[in-house]
Amino acid sequence: MRSRLSLLWTLPLLFWLDGCRLFTSYNLESKEYGFSVVFPGKPIEQPGKNYQGLPKSLWTLEDDSSKEFFSAEATSYKEPLNPGPNWIPGSEALASVGIQTTESKRFKLRAVSTGREVLAISTTARQAVSGTTLSSIYIVDGRALISITARTANDRRRTAFLDSLTLLR
Repeated sequence: MRSRLSLLWTLPLLFWLDGCRLFTSYNLESKEYGFSVVFPGKPIEQPGKNYQGLPKSLWTLEDDSSKEFFSAEATSYKEPLNPGPNWIPGSEALASVGIQTTESKRFKLRAVSTGREVLAISTTARQAVSGTTLSSIYIVDGRALISITARTANDRRRTAFLDSLTLLR
């Protein structure tokens, strides 16, 4: 009898926890671009081509798009990318829609499996009208550019998403 009561109590708790999205994280692993990142839910993939006609992929997850947005994007280029020392990814495009880059930092991201290092740039930007913050990490990896972006007021979710970025090779 006691175990039945326990089971009856446990089931509603599991449904409640599922409703709170504690079990809905999604590990996106791109073998093509050699990275992984953990989204707080399953993203929608939008494959396409860049301006050079080469493949690109965009994965997005929106939870009430005005409140939370998470994305990963990867694209290939014909020539290896060689950004200048002051290059801040997307700063001109963001400025054209009222978003100002407030902080940027360059660092090396290392693939645990191989020890290979690539250039990474983290940025923080703020939308002038709403004060919304966007946090991004860009990886320049030879002929590929990979980026992840989080827009959320929840610091834990933002940090968990950005910190989950991993190079696979």
